[in-house]
Amino acid sequence: MFRTRLSRGTTLIVGAALFQTLVAGGTPVAQAEEAPLHIAAAADLMPVLPDLARSFTKKTGIPVRISWGASGEEAQAIRHGAPYDLFMAADRSFPDRLARKGYLQKASLKVYAKGILVLWVSKKTLDRAHVLPGTGVLSSVSVHRIALANPRLAPYGRAAMGCLRSRKLSGPLHKKLVYGNSLAQAAQYLRTGAAQAGFLSESQAMALGRLVPGDFVALSPHCSPWLPQEMGIVAASKNKKSAKAFEDYLLGAKAQGYLMKHGYHG
Repeated sequence: MFRTRLSRGTTLIVGAALFQTLVAGGTPVAQAEEAPLHIAAAADLMPVLPDLARSFTKKTGIPVRISWGASGEEAQAIRHGAPYDLFMAADRSFPDRLARKGYLQKASLKVYAKGILVLWVSKKTLDRAHVLPGTGVLSSVSVHRIALANPRLAPYGRAAMGCLRSRKLSGPLHKKLVYGNSLAQAAQYLRTGAAQAGFLSESQAMALGRLVPGDFVALSPHCSPWLPQEMGIVAASKNKKSAKAFEDYLLGAKAQGYLMKHGYHG
């Protein structure tokens, strides 16, 4: 069974399969389905995590349920007892704080990828401004709205604000800024044309480019640091074995190669 919805608080379920064994005489008997592994995932992973989850399920037989949101939203949900097994954040700060408070197992914290902040600009805007994508285009009259994720909740939004401040642009451009609750919502503003430029992860920018003409430039590390993205097992989880199996899978060569192909670095 495959189910996907992309708004905050909803889930994507992959690989809900029934396993069969043979009893004497070769009669197939359905066994109880594996308990799904429930992952709280940062929205920058939307272009990549579903495929990785399907591959994991195919390899292990463990179905995966994914809940999307900004890292800060997911961290708050874990603090309030949300029934997650694994937290995959877009930085290290949220998992580290949860681990210090006992909500995540400290020994399980692992960086699974390095993310890159990019600036994406629509092709129509670039054509009108006669420039290449870069922070200089943000001051152009062709750019009416600049999309970014909420800096309080989303590490990529926080990195974007840091980049603007380092270029002394946060003040002059503040009236153009529009905030999404997560990186996925910022990408939605760009997809619909509500914003002409915006700050995304490279993975989200690559996915957006398949839907809307535009171009992007990487801002890490010269304008914003790399974002080490960390995962950790929820201390209250009753499915720690499956969570550990997914961590091991994600750090394996095949999954790491897939992440690097889609905008992340090891």
